[in-house]
Amino acid sequence: MRALLPLLPLLLLSLPAPAWALPQNSGERIRVAPTPAAARAGQHLPWQPSLEAALEVAAAEERPLLWYVPTLAGSFMDRKPEIDRVQLAGPYSWPRLDALLREEFILLRHAPDRAECERHGIQRYGFVEPGFIVLGPDGTELARHAELTTLHPAWFEARLLEVLGREASRADGLPTLRHDEAALRLLRDPELTAEEREALLAAGEDNARAEGLHLAAAGAFWRGDEEAARVLWGRLLAEFPEHSLAAKAAMELEGHGGVVRGQEVYEDLPAEALAASGHGSRCAEGVYSLDQAWQRSVAYLLAMQREDGGWKDSIYDFGGTDGLPNVQVAVSAIAARGLLEAQQRGVEHPGLEAGLRRALRFLLDEGNLNREDSDELIWAYTYRAQTLARWLELLPEDAEAVRPGLLFIGQRLLEEQKEDGSWAHEYSNPFVTAEGLLALRALRDARVEVPGLGAAVARGTAALLRCRTEEGAYTYGNVREGRRARAQVEGGVGRIPRGELALHAWSAEGARPLAEAVAASLAHEEHLLPAQKYDDHTRSFAYGGFFFFYDLQARTQAMRALADEGSSAARAQLAEQRAQVLSFVEIDGAFIDSHEIGRCYGTGMALWSLALTER
Repeated sequence: MRALLPLLPLLLLSLPAPAWALPQNSGERIRVAPTPAAARAGQHLPWQPSLEAALEVAAAEERPLLWYVPTLAGSFMDRKPEIDRVQLAGPYSWPRLDALLREEFILLRHAPDRAECERHGIQRYGFVEPGFIVLGPDGTELARHAELTTLHPAWFEARLLEVLGREASRADGLPTLRHDEAALRLLRDPELTAEEREALLAAGEDNARAEGLHLAAAGAFWRGDEEAARVLWGRLLAEFPEHSLAAKAAMELEGHGGVVRGQEVYEDLPAEALAASGHGSRCAEGVYSLDQAWQRSVAYLLAMQREDGGWKDSIYDFGGTDGLPNVQVAVSAIAARGLLEAQQRGVEHPGLEAGLRRALRFLLDEGNLNREDSDELIWAYTYRAQTLARWLELLPEDAEAVRPGLLFIGQRLLEEQKEDGSWAHEYSNPFVTAEGLLALRALRDARVEVPGLGAAVARGTAALLRCRTEEGAYTYGNVREGRRARAQVEGGVGRIPRGELALHAWSAEGARPLAEAVAASLAHEEHLLPAQKYDDHTRSFAYGGFFFFYDLQARTQAMRALADEGSSAARAQLAEQRAQVLSFVEIDGAFIDSHEIGRCYGTGMALWSLALTER
């Protein structure tokens, strides 16, 4: 611990200001840059200064050019610097890839301008950053891979060797040159004592010790021992400051690294998962069965659960940094819902029961919220309401703890409702209003009596109906009384089924057939699907990565309601929906739709949706 003390002022300065230090209900987005120690990540590689220079060197040395594309001209992607940091501290800092990158490739880290984008066919939404392109010595394209959101050493190595016409020699997930029994124990052995760990770390030369410290830190983090992880990364930074992993350690300590952000994974993969899918780090179709996806997703969520029981990988801050605690509580409710459904399904994992217990304590603790900020607060209530209501259904023995929490959440939902009947996150809108109504229905189904609920529902359904057009589409923003709703059905892949499901749940006068809502969603999903992993609105109908699983889950929930009412067509649709969700699995068996909201959110939402298809 003494080795960390000189670094603490440096590290503390790099952290975002806590919510209480900001002006209340601020929209300010505090995005802290890495310290100099962390900013060195990936800089040890011999990057060429420009595309023109890199092509000249590639031609002269007859080596392929690996062009890392962190972003591209005209991209609206949010969090581009943060995405770049995860990549630089990930594959471009792994010792395992270092010699391969240096010796076999000319390297370029460059965001192409508009002319270069046109010349090389790099288009917004078609090439979702980050990614890389490999050009031959003559400038001919040899490979391209974008949508890189799950960073695994063997997968990256396989892509590089593929270009060189060579087969991968290792399928394990170790990012280090060191891949002996000691390395595996440092990373994966939960029974390793501190004394045994120190003995393993003391063996070998400096490079082996530096790599061992990183493996031990990553393993500690994934086992929920955050303090040990911080100490080990601090030791790596202090004892081996010039090592490429030292800068990575600083990135992790400052919250910028792929391990703490949940995008870097080191477990072994089946050989089939190393194949290129054409969709970046999304898995090739058919690699994982449904059961395997459940098993791997549960293992991922448990590894990413923090000591307090929550999930904190999300950095979604569109409503301001002071709303981040509320986002993380909402994400935690979704992740917990995934684990709850896994237990109900019979998924076996030695840490599942304990993980659920920690999650319940976290979800019932109002101290985890920033109630002074309203931008994202509603999600923390709606998702906790739905998860805890399901908890009560599946685990009624927890009623004494859960029921008071549900009643409090119900009361808060009514307090958060606007005078016009709508609900809001950063602004009032029909999809949040629909979510509020669905949360209240979950409370009613759980027999939680919230005073004033009936009046709130009446006002909420009226507000929702004001936002629906004659064609059945829902607006993106709120519509005031007396105004006409204007929206396109093409933009309603999620908004239409979610809105109609909310009206259907309360048997509201004016509700349209739920089957029509599902049909409209299916008819126009072509506009949603390209939005996966795009951290902003796409050019079409205000979709974005942050709406991807949100919209798919809404459609699945509507299908489930129809199937429960006896619809054979809906049961067939649920089978197709299950196959579709499974097709989005990443190379490690987990899920993602947005860098900002994170892989824990995506995995929780995917499991929730899969569970709805299987009931």
